[in-house]
Amino acid sequence: MKNQALSSPIENTYCDDLEQLLLKSTERFSQLQFQSTYLHHQDKLTLLIDRHAFLKHLSRKLMLAERSKSKCALLFIDLDGFKQVNDSFGHSYGDEVLISVAKRLNEITRRHEISDLITVNDNEVDYCLSRLGGDEFSIFIDEFDNQDKCVQIAQDVLNAIETDFDIGNKIIKISASVGIATYPDSAATPQSLLQMADVAMYRAKTDGRGIFKIYSPEMSSKLRRYHYLVEELRLALASHNFFLTFQPIVHVGDCTIDYFEALVRWHHPVEGYITPSEFIPIAEETNIILELGDWIMYEACAQMSAWYYAGMKKVKMSVNVSGVQLRHRKLYSWVSDILAKTKLPASSLMLEITETTLIKASSHIIEELEQCRAAGIIIAIDDFGTGFSSLSTLADLPIDVIKIDKQFISSAHDSIKYFKILQSISELGKDLGLKLVAEGVERTEQFELVKQLGISCVQGYLVSQPQSSTRVNNKVLKANVNNVALTGTSVWLPE
Repeated sequence: MKNQALSSPIENTYCDDLEQLLLKSTERFSQLQFQSTYLHHQDKLTLLIDRHAFLKHLSRKLMLAERSKSKCALLFIDLDGFKQVNDSFGHSYGDEVLISVAKRLNEITRRHEISDLITVNDNEVDYCLSRLGGDEFSIFIDEFDNQDKCVQIAQDVLNAIETDFDIGNKIIKISASVGIATYPDSAATPQSLLQMADVAMYRAKTDGRGIFKIYSPEMSSKLRRYHYLVEELRLALASHNFFLTFQPIVHVGDCTIDYFEALVRWHHPVEGYITPSEFIPIAEETNIILELGDWIMYEACAQMSAWYYAGMKKVKMSVNVSGVQLRHRKLYSWVSDILAKTKLPASSLMLEITETTLIKASSHIIEELEQCRAAGIIIAIDDFGTGFSSLSTLADLPIDVIKIDKQFISSAHDSIKYFKILQSISELGKDLGLKLVAEGVERTEQFELVKQLGISCVQGYLVSQPQSSTRVNNKVLKANVNNVALTGTSVWLPE
């Protein structure tokens, strides 16, 4: 064989070394490229991967799951009460909470062996755990045989986040709402899987918070309804589609009017009447209640001012104030300004605040309520009995009136346990010098029971449904104007 080139051992060694060097260089380049990508798509606060990197990871995992015909799941985690942490303690405390949440979630993924760890700069990064943004996190569960595994992980997440956060000199309490979506049952793409888990999370929030929900198709229609009503609420405010009705609360002994409760109503131009139980929670969740509440307070005070100067000087107007309003409004100055504009005396206004809101109120809110009381405004605790507040808590609250939740009224006649509780509340109110109002009185026997227990006032359909201002004018003022001028109130007999 002529002119055949023979390779020497030195040349072979050189080629092998060159090949190894090229391989190492390629690996090093890939590693640097990966690290650069990770650092670009890393949440700088919690050091978790961000939404972009998480979705890319989901895309790879779902392709593998499609080939192997396996199931995967996604947990969408949203913190409950995180905004209040920032509002009450400042953003530095909020950041520390987010860092602690990330660590707790990391412990859960490792304990359940669902982590997908990749080393970056000597640190292990879990690509199955992401901070999506704000106070939202997500966990990806690869290849599971039983839905119970997802449920257990979700429950562990709830338990971990409900555990107190000891930060600085503060003990911070929050909870979480968790939505679960599965591949391929709920969705088949990364974006849609994340969206369906998000839908399930919203359902968990609306059903009470601090719980998890597994996605089902009917949830999507409810979410669409939610977003539709949010937009319609904003339009209704701009179009003045809300109106107030007024329900009389009367003394048990002679049915004289003690006060009216202002109740907002919404008549939608297409759907007709939309119940407050549907739109008020949405208004509170989206802070629309702030603008709506401004309108309610002004209109209620303006109406009561007209009635006051027409002779109803012993009648009060009651307005409900939500926890959202208490957190975002300087209560005393807000109410005082409206009273000045409407020329309504402070003693003619009552503010109703639910028991669950009051027992969680900050010291600042309590101070605002005390200022209102000092000015003559009456403070009522609404739905009493639903918040399980202790007697010592009740004694310390700045309140004048206890409104007993209608559940106790409706059940006391047939249940000895409810009767005993109602009797205890009645005795407690008297001992503390508080006025008692029974809510939801709808039958004669309930009225007689309330009267027997010494509860001073009643509210409910037995006495009257909420009425228009015109109806109140006709029944109270036009029909009995001389007596109203003399006594400052009027009788509202059961209808």
